[in-house]
Amino acid sequence: MSKKIRVMLAEDHSVVRSAFTALLTREADIEVVGEVADTTTLLEMVDKLKPDVLILDAHMPGGKVIFTARQLGEQQPNMRILVLSAYERSEYIVGLVRAGVAGYVLKHDSSDMLVQAVRTVAAGEEWLSPRVADILIKAMRNYDERPAAKLTSREVEVLSLMAKGHKNDDIAEILVITPFTVKNHVRRIFRKLGVDTRVDAVLYAIEHELDRV
Repeated sequence: MSKKIRVMLAEDHSVVRSAFTALLTREADIEVVGEVADTTTLLEMVDKLKPDVLILDAHMPGGKVIFTARQLGEQQPNMRILVLSAYERSEYIVGLVRAGVAGYVLKHDSSDMLVQAVRTVAAGEEWLSPRVADILIKAMRNYDERPAAKLTSREVEVLSLMAKGHKNDDIAEILVITPFTVKNHVRRIFRKLGVDTRVDAVLYAIEHELDRV
């Protein structure tokens, strides 16, 4: 008998988690070895259980999923990450794909598609829901080769630090400026990027690799 695919579920909604567990355990070649409800214990559980595939909800409480996915990829290079999301925004998709996930499944996809996605990424291939693939293609067509040109060098520094998880007070200390000045920079960054929240600004930074500056 061939080795079963060891799957771990990271999903904060218990009903959804139970439904996916029931779905996957019906498959003879798949074994659900663990479940977590937030990212605070995720790294520890992954290290302990060493699943072949981690099904990761794109909006888990307890941490930034994009950064978590990148960290997991560095710590567990043999594990494949399959993102499960209700969101179709290009920033989330591009950010997670660039973070190294192997697949992206939408929650309204069919149950058969999720099972197929698990098998595909476990075999070392990539998987994107048809809708997600379409969004990625459109994002590439609309990609601005110089997306940060409208930002000043200081604004790029601030955005880069935001994308690395620093709060305003941390940024002020690192750049040796006042928190008030940081707040003004953040406000201008929001306006120039056409975003309303810090999350959207950070996702923009990740999409355009400003988090690596």
